[in-house]
Amino acid sequence: MADNVDAILLASGYSRRFGTADKLLWPFRGAALAERALSLVCGIAGLARKYVIYANPSLGVLASKYPVSPVRNSNPGRGICESVRLGVASSAADYYLFVHCDQPMLDAATIETVLSLRRPGCIVTPYWQGNPGNPSLFSADFRRELLELADGESPRIIRQRHPE
Repeated sequence: MADNVDAILLASGYSRRFGTADKLLWPFRGAALAERALSLVCGIAGLARKYVIYANPSLGVLASKYPVSPVRNSNPGRGICESVRLGVASSAADYYLFVHCDQPMLDAATIETVLSLRRPGCIVTPYWQGNPGNPSLFSADFRRELLELADGESPRIIRQRHPE
């Protein structure tokens, strides 16, 4: 089994439901939401590279404090597909771990479980109370489909196309 897994931290949403503030900079238990995600992912062994896809320049500054590669999303209005495309295009990994930076209760055990279930040609998605969640892991076998997501689409559509 190939162990080349890159983490792609998704941090370029508009936070529309949160009001005018960028929720990823909002403090939660002593740290900004994005900082909690950065710290968590940087503490996971076995990740080859880590990319932070951001739109807000303040998030780029925050990311520069960690051993990650910041990638600016200048078109966040296209939706999550643009962040996914930027992350996948930056990576040459065998697997892509997509981590949403607005999940303050995400823990290392969940990420490590997702990583432990990787297999070539598979998508790994945790479920909570019967609903698919995050983080999700995609084999590079889905690279083309991830790069070709249409505006407004998310990787969820790929999971729906490949329920197996």
